[in-house]
Amino acid sequence: MNTAKLKSQKLHFISLQLKVLTGFTLVFSLVFAGAYYWFYRFATSFALEQIREDLETTMEAAANGTDTDDFAALMSQGTPRADGYSGDPRYWKHVNWLAQIETIEPRAYIYTYTATSTPNKILFIGSGSAVNQRIDGAKFLEPYQEPEGGILTRGLATEIFDTDPFTDEWGIWVSGAIPLTNARGERVGALGVDFRADYVLQVQHQIRSSILLAFTLTYGTLFILVWVVSRILTQPIVKLTYTAEQIGEGDYTQSLSSLLREKRFRDEITTLAEVFEIMVSKVRQREETLKQQVAELRIEIDQAKRQKRVQEIVDTDFFQDLQIKAQSLRDRHHNAISDPLLDPNPDSEPPTSSP
Repeated sequence: MNTAKLKSQKLHFISLQLKVLTGFTLVFSLVFAGAYYWFYRFATSFALEQIREDLETTMEAAANGTDTDDFAALMSQGTPRADGYSGDPRYWKHVNWLAQIETIEPRAYIYTYTATSTPNKILFIGSGSAVNQRIDGAKFLEPYQEPEGGILTRGLATEIFDTDPFTDEWGIWVSGAIPLTNARGERVGALGVDFRADYVLQVQHQIRSSILLAFTLTYGTLFILVWVVSRILTQPIVKLTYTAEQIGEGDYTQSLSSLLREKRFRDEITTLAEVFEIMVSKVRQREETLKQQVAELRIEIDQAKRQKRVQEIVDTDFFQDLQIKAQSLRDRHHNAISDPLLDPNPDSEPPTSSP
């Protein structure tokens, strides 16, 4: 691996502790988000189910207490006043009953209606608002054109609920409708109930507030705990990493005995530290042996070089000639010692006698 790659890896180094913290943050966030979503949906559904049960109870009680014979007669014989209501005693008996139910269940807004010959068009008969003066209630024989497939039209035939909250200028509501039948089992109209569902918003708001507080406290506490635990778990690895770096620089004096003493119970880190310490000891021995072998090899190489140089000098003609001359000189010197009369210098001319 070249230097450029090593520098690149160092630039992208991310500590193990940071990875643990990042992983915890992602996993806990996903788990918490899933739990929050589930609890939010569960609480909302539970609140709506409670409202539906209250709506059903209120609607059935109001329908069972309605005098359907008077209701049928009122539809055919009653006339509206200038204020939109009716002076017929049967009308006020009817709306007072509806108002009594609204007093028992203040979240309910109750009204009655009947069908017309026009599809999806109904006529309101009475409402508790005529007595309680709550919001602008339906007037006597007030027409209303409902959208196709609306709950009021379907309520003329069967008991029905629409628990999907809808919002208007007076609040959030869920609705239900139930047919009104006379003693002969004939359907003469229907009773509808708009039921306040602000409680659902209150539940959702409380969940958001409670979850936010719980999330902040839990997240902060767990983050600190994970940071402490991750530091404890990664500290031995950090020491091993530092030791490995020092050994990589050639410092074999590093010791892991302190790391081993810190462990009261054996685990993978303990085993790794022991194996690493044995490995370092063997590497150090091998390096020392290798250094000794290299030193001996250098000596042998130096000796071989000297012998080679000497041999090169000996093999030259000049050295051979010097050897011959040196041998000749040694022979003459030896002969001169053995016979002093011999001329030690045979190449010199004999002396001449005087006349």
